[in-house]
Amino acid sequence: MKRFAIFFIPLAALAADEWKLPEERPVFKPGADLAQANCLICHSHEYISTQPPLTRDQWKASVTKMQQKYGAPLPAESVDALLDYLVKNYGKPAQ
Repeated sequence: MKRFAIFFIPLAALAADEWKLPEERPVFKPGADLAQANCLICHSHEYISTQPPLTRDQWKASVTKMQQKYGAPLPAESVDALLDYLVKNYGKPAQ
């Protein structure tokens, strides 16, 4: 029969002042003013930057869903500018 050693870490070693998480720094590609102002309200930049490349229609469907289903406060007159940014920086390359 094998024996396993069990080690206990004293709670004092896990005290909050000894552990510091790195500061979160949203990293959108340049020109992300609309995305930072409207998208970061609900989720991190990784939600956008880790999506598979989407077409303009797919990004529009996603933005529309965020507005209609989740109440994203993006004004209608800003949608095209946001889509331009998303397609340029996170969109599917033209074939």
